[in-house]
Amino acid sequence: MKQINVVAAVIVQDDRILATQRGYGEFKDGWEFPGGKIESGESPEDALKREIMEELKVEIDVRELIGVVEYDYTDFHLNMMCFWFTLKGGEVQLMWNMRREGG
Repeated sequence: MKQINVVAAVIVQDDRILATQRGYGEFKDGWEFPGGKIESGESPEDALKREIMEELKVEIDVRELIGVVEYDYTDFHLNMMCFWFTLKGGEVQLMWNMRREGG
């Protein structure tokens, strides 16, 4: 079975945790922690920093690994590493909407 390795950020600021709502795809309107696939040669931490910059236009500081979630979907096995992060700089902007509308 194909394995997909992804990372997710549990971002904490001012005693609040950030979750985003999917705007497209099979799980549209579902809630998730931001993150994405790890590219070849990339560390999980670097992948997450890249994904968060792409998705939310903010910089983050890595804290520590919370745990790993594994799940078997019909077509693949998901391996998701979840990390605690804090916002380093910038203001959160949800970029999926701009990508879907050509911005």
